Amino acid sequence: MVKWVISKTFRFEAGHRVWKQNLTMGRGSVFTKEIPQNKCINLHGHSYVLEVYLGSDTLSQQEMVMDFYHLKNALKDLIEEIDHSFIIDVHDPIYPELKAVAEKYGAFKIFPVEFCPTAEALAKFFYDFLKEKLKEAGLLEEVKVVKVVLWETATSKAEYSECT
Repeated sequence: MVKWVISKTFRFEAGHRVWKQNLTMGRGSVFTKEIPQNKCINLHGHSYVLEVYLGSDTLSQQEMVMDFYHLKNALKDLIEEIDHSFIIDVHDPIYPELKAVAEKYGAFKIFPVEFCPTAEALAKFFYDFLKEKLKEAGLLEEVKVVKVVLWETATSKAEYSECT
């Protein structure tokens, strides 16, 4: 736990596909009597809302955990890169063809990752990215990433935190 926590919200549009989705398997499948089509294996998009939370037990000389301006700049380039992209796992069987089409026609940009881009995995991706930024800036001892929340829809979100 930390004494002070700040948060900043970012918004971006992106497509993805959960190529590993199989509603007949995994946690929760026992709750469903009739298994519907695996919709999320299709290419689709979301208006994502990303909330990042930073905390500290001490305040800076300016009496802040961190200025919101600096927090915004830590994620600015990544948000611009992922905005209006198609997030795709490089292990997805359609990745080579999708990449070739994107390169040939330039009709869309891809954002390759090395994991199936579920909301949970993307929340951890943003958490790890921000933690690395703090480490590079030499701030990791003073400022902690408390958690990252990624809203995929207005009613569905995933959170990632290393704090217990």
